[in-house]
Amino acid sequence: MSNPEPEPMLDIARGDAALSRHLKNSLTLLRDKVADPEFGKLVDDVVSGRRSLRDTFTSPVFFRALNPLMEQGAEHYRHLSEEEREELGRTGEQQFEQLRRDEEQQAEVRARRRDEDDDEDFSDRSWLS
Repeated sequence: MSNPEPEPMLDIARGDAALSRHLKNSLTLLRDKVADPEFGKLVDDVVSGRRSLRDTFTSPVFFRALNPLMEQGAEHYRHLSEEEREELGRTGEQQFEQLRRDEEQQAEVRARRRDEDDDEDFSDRSWLS
């Protein structure tokens, strides 16, 4: 049985699988919203682990694609009521906790599969023939 390898972890997540997953999901969402093929390739390279997010964050391609979206997001946030901001924060925390639970479950599955592979049953084999 082959063990599915965990996907590459983003450098800035510092070993936090849920944070890495969240950042990858966010980057993928942004990639799908931006019609810049250079940005799409950059995001694909980061998500696949071929490039570092830390290094690409300061690239002109990254800035060019995200700057307008960041301005729109900041403007939208400024117009939210305090209650809407709190609800947005609670929703984000709930989503992040779900990601943490999902990552923990996937790690447990990978560990069980490793243990199963290590415990291969050799009882039906004849070592003399």
